[in-house]
Amino acid sequence: MTSTNELGLTAAQRLLSLAAVTATAFGVGLSFGIGFPLTALSFEAWAQPKWMIGLAGAVPAIAVLLALPILPRVVMRLGPVTAIAFGCLVGAAGFAALYAFQSPSAWLIIRLLMSVGFALPWLAGETWINSVSEESTRGRVIAVYAIVFFTGFATGPFVLQNLGLDGPWPFIVGSVGSAFATLPILLARQFAPEFCHDGSHHAISALRMAPAAMAAAFIGGFAEITNLSLIPNVGLAAGLSQNEALGLLSAMTIGGIALQFPIGWLSDKVSRHAVTLGLAVAFVLLVLLLPFVLTNFDAARVVAFLIGGVILGFYTLGLAVIGERIGPGDLAAANAAFLLMYQGGSIIGPFAAGVAMTVSPVNGFVAIMTGLMIVCGVAVVLLERRERRAAARG
Repeated sequence: MTSTNELGLTAAQRLLSLAAVTATAFGVGLSFGIGFPLTALSFEAWAQPKWMIGLAGAVPAIAVLLALPILPRVVMRLGPVTAIAFGCLVGAAGFAALYAFQSPSAWLIIRLLMSVGFALPWLAGETWINSVSEESTRGRVIAVYAIVFFTGFATGPFVLQNLGLDGPWPFIVGSVGSAFATLPILLARQFAPEFCHDGSHHAISALRMAPAAMAAAFIGGFAEITNLSLIPNVGLAAGLSQNEALGLLSAMTIGGIALQFPIGWLSDKVSRHAVTLGLAVAFVLLVLLLPFVLTNFDAARVVAFLIGGVILGFYTLGLAVIGERIGPGDLAAANAAFLLMYQGGSIIGPFAAGVAMTVSPVNGFVAIMTGLMIVCGVAVVLLERRERRAAARG
């Protein structure tokens, strides 16, 4: 991995560069945090069938999956600053279009285009972070990046609670937040890394470059999105009130924010592979506790808090491993492959859990979450051994 000295940045310039791309992540996260619930609640208010609401929720992931194979070349051609700024401005225009065209069919198309736009700062931002980070602090830097993004995401529902769905204000905040996300990277453009691509790998072939990290991305996708999407439903099925069920989601979100830096710090001190496996074991144990603690709201909140920290940790660790093991010429393609695996997990996890919950709302959720985690944990172990053997032979 390229060091900051090779990039020609002083320590102060490196800090400014990292601060700029991290600040941009808040605006992108805020846009995601507004866009998802705004779309779901608007479709509900328009009396759309459940399958349409589900389709609207899946459109961003579908858009990213379709676009990611070509986005590394787009980012290389535009450069990181232009790619991030252009993607954020597409998102800002998208919020304005959502307000202008109030119909389900129009929103599906607009959300598709917006999501392709937002994929640019997502991909370019993570490549930027890994390019500029030093190996000794990579885990902590990525943890801070994840904290800021997730904080922006968590702010979105709060904005909607206070502004409501009627009128232009949710769309104005989403549009302005997306547009203002361009400012930090524009102000720090002289400290942006130069992305390079040697052409030997694209997003699909890059899946083979760091398979254990790709497995961690899939784990992060299914664990994070499934829990954040369905934990209120699990709470309701266990007999909690609506406010208590939403309280579990809040606890999970706070845990995701609060525990990332300790996880990132630990990953800088010991093997990131070992930390990943430790999180997998912790996740299984915590999820197995759910049926027993859901009768006590305070205990359930503690478990939800810890689960929140664990599920976001997989993404942080996987991204750090990408930066640790992939050279600069393949970094954008590897990050695109990482996002592909994350999106795959975010689609498969909620669908599988939803099917299992039709049989048993609580135990079905627990069974599918623990089963997927055990299978994926074993895959991480096997893939890591394979990588080490290949490295020893090479």
